[in-house]
Amino acid sequence: MNYKEPLTEAKIINTFQKCILDVQLQDGAFSHAFCPEVDFNQQLYPIGAKVYLTKSADKRRKVPYICQMSDSGAGLIFVNYKYKNQLFKEAFFNGVLDFDFGQYVNLREIKDGDMLKMTNFELLADDGRRAYVYVVDIFNKIGNDVVFPSTINFFELEMFEELKRLRAKGSDTYVFLIVPRNDCVQAKFVWNQDPIAAAKIYDEVQSGLKFCCYSCNVNQKSVSIAKKLKIVY
Repeated sequence: MNYKEPLTEAKIINTFQKCILDVQLQDGAFSHAFCPEVDFNQQLYPIGAKVYLTKSADKRRKVPYICQMSDSGAGLIFVNYKYKNQLFKEAFFNGVLDFDFGQYVNLREIKDGDMLKMTNFELLADDGRRAYVYVVDIFNKIGNDVVFPSTINFFELEMFEELKRLRAKGSDTYVFLIVPRNDCVQAKFVWNQDPIAAAKIYDEVQSGLKFCCYSCNVNQKSVSIAKKLKIVY
């Protein structure tokens, strides 16, 4: 995924309710930026970090900028989850995901109004086999590993139930973890950050839900899914 226009660089001066940034632009002006991804673990938007922004086309917005990337000194992190489906589609059609999904030849993005409410993609193989994929970004890094889960919400609980119903009909189901940064060696399932979420994921894996994880190449001009990461349980 390429940006059509150069991103605007700024420095974080303050944060408000974990989703609004006070920023100073390179010309010295002060402004505000919306964070699409909430910083639950306080790793994405520390005071003094650089951020890279796009400006909204809607001039009526009180928060004129949207944060796309952050960099607290360890490297760029892509923070706009709204592009996760686009990244998955590009990687699928470019063959990057063949290790996990090479047997599937057709992809359908599930849109609003579909009977499936929580799933992002339906994949179809030549022999009629189907797979359903839920795509989610994970950010929390400890050491050289990206770790999960850090939280779970009601939407994701319903997603697990929907995928369970699809497995009962004979389909494969996947949670596809995107790591929108390029500084992690592997992904690690941990119990200590949110034991309730970890227990739920453990139960779903035991019932047949599959997890796969891929890191990204991130720079100021483009973002793309790059390589598969091993998940350590």
